Amino acid sequence: MAHEDLTLSELIGRAYARALPPVKFTKLVQARFSGKEDLQYPDEIISSALLPFLLPSLPSLILSYLSHLLSSTSLLNSQTIFTHLLFYIHTNDLPPTSSIVALTNILTIHPTGLDNSIPSLLSPPPSDSQNGGPSSPKTSNQISTLSLLLPLLRLSSSNPPDTVSSLNTYLSKFISVLSAFPSPSLDVGLEAGQLLPNLPEEIGTPLRGLLSGLMTDLDNQDMINQQQSGVNEDVQMDNVISQNIKPGEGSRLPLKQTLAFFLEYIKRTNKLSRKDTQDGYRSLVKVGKEITNDPEEFLRVLLEVAIQTLVGSDANMLDAAQYWGVLIEDICGLLGWWKKHGEEGFAFPSDVVTPLSIVFSALSASMQTFSDQLTQRYSNLIQQAENEDDGSAFTPLEGWHLLSLQETLMSNLVQLGALDSQQASAIAPGVNVHTFTPGESLINRISFESHPHLPPLVHTIQYAYGASSTFSAEFIQIIKSCPNVPPPENLFNYIASQPGLLGALITQISPLALLDIMQKQLLDLGVDEQGRNDDPQGSLTRFGEGVALVEAFVAYHQLPLPALLQDARCAVGFSHLDEESKECMNGWVKAIFGSDGIEDAILLATPPQKLYKLSPTLIQQAILAVTASQIDLDTLHSGLSYFSQPLLSWCLGGVVAWLCREIKRQGLLSAIHLIVLQDLILGHSCPEALIRVNSTALNELLSPNSGLAPVIESSSFDLAGIRSKLDSLGLNASLPSNTMDLNGALGVLRQIDLAQLGWERGLLDPLEKEVKWRGRVEVTRVIMEELSNPQMIVGDNLAGFTPLLLAISIDQDGGSRTLLENLIHHSEWLLSPSPPITHLLKRSLVFYSALGRGEKIILELADELEYLVSLPVRPSENPQGQGTKQRKIQDGLFTQVSTGQREVLEGLIRGLRDDEDLRSRFAVVGRLDRVL
Repeated sequence: MAHEDLTLSELIGRAYARALPPVKFTKLVQARFSGKEDLQYPDEIISSALLPFLLPSLPSLILSYLSHLLSSTSLLNSQTIFTHLLFYIHTNDLPPTSSIVALTNILTIHPTGLDNSIPSLLSPPPSDSQNGGPSSPKTSNQISTLSLLLPLLRLSSSNPPDTVSSLNTYLSKFISVLSAFPSPSLDVGLEAGQLLPNLPEEIGTPLRGLLSGLMTDLDNQDMINQQQSGVNEDVQMDNVISQNIKPGEGSRLPLKQTLAFFLEYIKRTNKLSRKDTQDGYRSLVKVGKEITNDPEEFLRVLLEVAIQTLVGSDANMLDAAQYWGVLIEDICGLLGWWKKHGEEGFAFPSDVVTPLSIVFSALSASMQTFSDQLTQRYSNLIQQAENEDDGSAFTPLEGWHLLSLQETLMSNLVQLGALDSQQASAIAPGVNVHTFTPGESLINRISFESHPHLPPLVHTIQYAYGASSTFSAEFIQIIKSCPNVPPPENLFNYIASQPGLLGALITQISPLALLDIMQKQLLDLGVDEQGRNDDPQGSLTRFGEGVALVEAFVAYHQLPLPALLQDARCAVGFSHLDEESKECMNGWVKAIFGSDGIEDAILLATPPQKLYKLSPTLIQQAILAVTASQIDLDTLHSGLSYFSQPLLSWCLGGVVAWLCREIKRQGLLSAIHLIVLQDLILGHSCPEALIRVNSTALNELLSPNSGLAPVIESSSFDLAGIRSKLDSLGLNASLPSNTMDLNGALGVLRQIDLAQLGWERGLLDPLEKEVKWRGRVEVTRVIMEELSNPQMIVGDNLAGFTPLLLAISIDQDGGSRTLLENLIHHSEWLLSPSPPITHLLKRSLVFYSALGRGEKIILELADELEYLVSLPVRPSENPQGQGTKQRKIQDGLFTQVSTGQREVLEGLIRGLRDDEDLRSRFAVVGRLDRVL
């Protein structure tokens, strides 16, 4: 039989049986369609005939035929063959992954047919026929293109990217030209959205854009429905939100992103809490059981997030050591506590091997890479230290071991009781589990080490197994012994100069709790009186070392300034000083700027705390004296040189801070202040730690936008010298750019699957900033208005995250008030049908309870609801009453409610009182039974 008499399928089968070369096969196909230019859809005909030979086994020769057809002719394009693949999968079992990868590899090499938009609905492809195929494809029984893509999206999300790279590449190209309209069913869009967190970025980006379009279409339809449904929209929207945010019922609160957010939140709040640092992390378990019903999944994702955050950081930066501490100390400690104490309704998994094995299997390579980076960093630090110290060899700390990340993590999980040795071996075969045994005293080694050798020593304390917690415990004991037992020589200066050590101090205690101890022992008690009488200069120097340490500690951890540090940043007019202070001031002016010099008598006559507080005033009086020509510049320079010596240099933290503020206040009249600042900063003994404390203020002054350029130039201020000084300490960075505004951050939250690494910081930063500058009421208003956006109806992440945002305390100053408290005290939000308030309050109260905040909030809510129920209903036809209502809403006062508001209020009360979960958490909910 001549090949012209064969169907295309028969032609392909015979060519394959005879092992016809691809070139000859392509010529036969071209001859088949030659002279039939009016024949429509040859690509459909060829694809229908070719695909049964390609799948499921994918013979290499047939694959060669496909490749040659795509590269040598215009009869076939990749888009058509891919569409046929989608329908094949729709009606058959999924082919082997290897076959799909091989096929999409050919399509990726020849990505033809992707120039135009692909419809969001596709018809089943036509079949090859004896007559050369149908004249047109079918137009009935259309299927959503996105639903056809779901099996391949699942395949992509469940396999490592490098094993399905060709599939990922072609999917990204295909989805990028896929039309969003008309929209598929909501369940298809939601399933695609749920796959987003596990899809590679190259697919996630176009898919998220596609889903955004789908959501907009659904939003518009829903807006029409809202206009038709009136007050019933509250019930409809509540139902949608309920589906979106209840654990275990299609939650739109993604576990991985929520845990990443909460870890960052705990890290911030712990520094402003006096409680045990573990208390904050324990709330993770309590919040976690409100997000997922699966403790194993929670355990796996928690460890995965903590490890990924660590290995994704730069091993050379301080952040890496912080994330190391969170994983090794805090998370391991949390898991040990959870296993020992449990959590009602959310027990520690009986099978920890399975979830943790998944984590270690997936992340072992990246963990080893990070360990290698730490090893290289340690070697580099040793080399630099020995070069700076005239070749003096660095001696590693005896008894302290720098293990790999895997070994350290598994050893600490066993040490803290989260695992036993047998489980550890099953989870991470080949990873050694070590028993902790302390080495030489870290405190003693620091005090006797040469300054150039500190960096590798700091690295060891940060990363050696058990070193940071031991260092923290040793330091606390040293502080508690002060001032009766002086600390080892150089200890406070060395710790203050090393940010890595300042971070390691809080391994065993919260920053604020440690600051309380330091404030009492180093600032309030300050000096040992007997030692002060015997050695006034030595006693003052030791006190100053403690002050400089507190300055550095407060600045590094961004803590509120103790009272003494606040006082030391203010200059007081001489006439406003008390008599004792005036006498003290006169004595110090003569000692420093006169010919008396600093004698023991004036040191004994001045308590160290008073000298510290009066230092800015002393500098202010010197500046006034120069301005009044009472002393000349040479005398000023001579006096300032005392502050370059250890006896007084510790005062510069407050003095420089005051000078920076005063220069900004004085503006173009600050020439003398600039000269003083220059002398103090460039002094040969100006403590590095205190320059670091004031680096932000100094960079602001040096900024071209400071407005100080004329006075800097006219005063001969050594701008280059100051910049060089900052640069030598790694502090001469450009000023930080403005953080994203709150609306922008909430927009990122809506698209959390596309957010960049560190998005949680990008959300908390503007939240804290806006609370500080605009107040909680305005921040709550911004969030509620954003939540009212119709996008919320389709269940984006903002709907799930908002209750959590309302329930946490957002305050840079350590306050405990929440946005939820503002919400319930503003009746317009409780009575508004949009956003739907019932489920928002329910979920917020659940998180509020999980965070252990007590019943005060529900008492206040019950009071507010009882008051609103007592108000009369305003007749809807009274226009004057409507105006009065609007005015009183603005004042936060209600004397009447509308019919619609009354319906919303009754729905809210019923929703709260009928919720058994809330009744079990808050006994006060029972009060609502008698409200209606």
